[in-house]
Amino acid sequence: MKKNLIAVYGSLRKAMGNDHLLSTSEYLGKFQTKPEFSLFSLGYYPGLKTGGNTSVTMEVYAVDDTVAARVDRLEGYTPGGNNTFYDKIPIETPYGEASVYIYVNDIPQERIVESGDWKEFKKGYFSPTMN
Repeated sequence: MKKNLIAVYGSLRKAMGNDHLLSTSEYLGKFQTKPEFSLFSLGYYPGLKTGGNTSVTMEVYAVDDTVAARVDRLEGYTPGGNNTFYDKIPIETPYGEASVYIYVNDIPQERIVESGDWKEFKKGYFSPTMN
């Protein structure tokens, strides 16, 4: 079965809310992108935009077609369709060319995640004392 590489930067990363979708996939590693993106907080999940100047922390997975389709559904992405939240583009990673989801809507600049690391940004938002 063909393996697809995907680069994830938000809720699909290890120890994040949707990481279970990648539990049967091969984790290839973590890396920092070139400083050509902007990462934004959309509340419970991030949005990635091209044309920025931030290095974003990503993890790369080799996924089969079934997992790739599940992730597409999670992101509201339909290949060749009219996508209202995310589009998918190829990027170069240390593990080969991978697909990454790019947010297609406008986002206010004040929602930028300056560190480029969603996991670090979310630390403290959900402390054990919060209900």
